[in-house]
Amino acid sequence: MKQRWCAWMVVCACATAMAADDYKIKVDVTQQGNVFHTQASFHLPLTVCQSYRYLTDYDAATHIPGVVASTTTRMDARKARVERLLEERILLFPIKMRMVLEVTELPNQGTDFVQISGEAKSYKGAWRLEPEGGGTLFKYRTESEPDSFLPKAVVEYFIKNRLSSSFEVIAKLGAERLKQPC
Repeated sequence: MKQRWCAWMVVCACATAMAADDYKIKVDVTQQGNVFHTQASFHLPLTVCQSYRYLTDYDAATHIPGVVASTTTRMDARKARVERLLEERILLFPIKMRMVLEVTELPNQGTDFVQISGEAKSYKGAWRLEPEGGGTLFKYRTESEPDSFLPKAVVEYFIKNRLSSSFEVIAKLGAERLKQPC
C-alpha cells in the first residue's frame, strides 16, 4: 500500500511538472525595500482573441486557489472595477485580504490594473498578450507593497511559494478554453 501511495505521488508530481513545462511558465520575484516586483509569463494554445476573453473573465478567478470571491462592476466599455476576497492559510492561521482593482482594458492587447482600496499599501500592474508560435504568450508584471499589518515573513512566503502554483492553475484553466469561440 505504501509503495502504491509513493508511486501515485511520483506520477502526480511528474504530471504537474510536465504541465508547467507545457505552458512554459516563468515566475520571477524581486524585492527592493518594501516593494515586490513580479514578472511572470506562460504560453497557451489560444488565439489572441480567446486569450483576451479569458483574461477579462474576471470572476473566473474564483477557480484559482486562494480566491474566495470576485465581483465585477462595469464602469464603461473599457473599464471594470473588480472586488476580490482572498484567503490563504499559513500554518494554522487563516489570512483574509480584500482588494478592489480598477482595470483598464486594451482589446486584444491586455489589461492595466491598480488597487483603489484594500489591504496592500499599493498594488498595480499589467497583463500583456503576444501572439507566439501558434498560441499566445501571457505576460504579467506587478509592483506591490504589502501593508504593515501582515508580517514580512508571511508576505515573502506567499509571494515566493504560492505564485508559481497559482500561475500553473491559471494556465491550466486558460488551456481549457481552447474550444470556446472568440
